[in-house]
Amino acid sequence: MNSRVNLLTSLVIVIIVFGAVGGILLVSNPFRPNNVMLVSLAPGRGDLSVVDNVWEGLLDLQGDMALDIQSPEEFPETPAEARVLLEEYAATGYYELIVVLGDELAGIVKTVADAFPTQRFALIGGQADADNIISATFAVEEAAFIGGVLAAFLAANDEDRKNIGIIQAVSGDHDIDAMVDGFLMGVEAANSTFNLNVSLINIWTIGSYNDSETARNLVASAFGIYHASILFTPVRASMQGIRLGMEDANNTLFYEDRMPLVIAADMNLDYYGLPNPEIAFGRSWIATSVIPRSDFVIYDFVNATLWDEFPGGTHTHYNLGSGYVNITDLQFSNTYIMETWTNATQDYQAAIINGTITFP
Repeated sequence: MNSRVNLLTSLVIVIIVFGAVGGILLVSNPFRPNNVMLVSLAPGRGDLSVVDNVWEGLLDLQGDMALDIQSPEEFPETPAEARVLLEEYAATGYYELIVVLGDELAGIVKTVADAFPTQRFALIGGQADADNIISATFAVEEAAFIGGVLAAFLAANDEDRKNIGIIQAVSGDHDIDAMVDGFLMGVEAANSTFNLNVSLINIWTIGSYNDSETARNLVASAFGIYHASILFTPVRASMQGIRLGMEDANNTLFYEDRMPLVIAADMNLDYYGLPNPEIAFGRSWIATSVIPRSDFVIYDFVNATLWDEFPGGTHTHYNLGSGYVNITDLQFSNTYIMETWTNATQDYQAAIINGTITFP
């Protein structure tokens, strides 16, 4: 599957044969785009999380070169179902690259890659070692630390409450656990350094990556009963429920000029907290998002693959210093986030990058 050869042979070869009757036009090797398959566990695309973020990276690449990106009609519910799909896709020999998301599928990817050594795989969010696999993970705790610092300042600015809560999808997920731990470290660092006097009120667990109703109820409870000032919400597809819960809180909170603030995770969801998420205007309830830039990584991986520079057998762990892990640029929240707060986050970023702040 030499992609440079594909690119050359996909050019229309025109041979004009001149004869007594006129010219004859012969066309061979009609163009065929490069094919990439994206596989993850359900719910798959539309999760407002990792899958959508990777899909955006593939769409960006599609604008630069001929690329046909595909995903299953129904995403697998279990690793066993994912293995069956991956074996089917690999057996076709049709795909330049099969992209797989999630550490929970790392073992499956390794097994299938060993069985189909000529098929190339990219694993995002986990590590699997084989000559036909490239993989990437992210130091999400570093970006979440910065999110925690910002959350502490925002909570301290709520004179009546100063409370921080966390709603997580599940416990035991490596990336979610790392984000929660990093976030708590950031809250504590800012709280102690700047004497902010903020408190962590609770960590709620939804118990699912895709349970919007439970997420909605927890948000309403966190703001209405536990008097949260801001929430950190690494909840994956349940983010739709977080939005609904914020709307509920906004309609019932009894204090004035205070938004139900949230810090999101896994992709840039800052727009999702706007009064109308379809229109990029106004102040957002989502102050920032903690992002592993899986869209950047998949762009790099697929681009390298299509130019026959597939770095098989390599794994990269991206950190804050790489620029592939960070919080968002506060596009819709800079009107209520003070410059002294952003200066503090920048100082903490520098301390993480130079190694002054370390993580377990």
